[in-house]
Amino acid sequence: MDKQNLFSDAQAVTATALSTNIMDLGKAGLNMGVGEELYLVCIVDTTLDDSGDDSTITVTLETDSVEAMDSAAVLLTLGTFAANAAAGSRFVQRIPVSSVYERYLGVRYTAANGNLSAGAFTTFLTKNIDAYTSYADNRTYTT
Repeated sequence: MDKQNLFSDAQAVTATALSTNIMDLGKAGLNMGVGEELYLVCIVDTTLDDSGDDSTITVTLETDSVEAMDSAAVLLTLGTFAANAAAGSRFVQRIPVSSVYERYLGVRYTAANGNLSAGAFTTFLTKNIDAYTSYADNRTYTT
């Protein structure tokens, strides 16, 4: 995985927070993959938990003209994880082709219905997603 495309690396998130890393799209030599589809991937690293099992974390991709991301516009809502989302749970979505990207790009984790007592995420951009799913074929083998 390209470190420059990594927003969070097992980042502990128990309340509303920005990703550890903010991408500077104005940085010289940075090419986000012109003409190529890019995907935002968010994976739960540590099972989410709260005392009432009613909290959620919504993950959004946002852009802003300043690195603090204090007036950011939402480009994409990736999804909402429930309070008991297990480690390994993930959301994957193609990021939109748009002319509204400002200089900085980041991910915001927004808590609702209270804060979590545990949870961590890895979130990144990639051109290649692992979309293979293995299904049982209902065959019985005997020896």
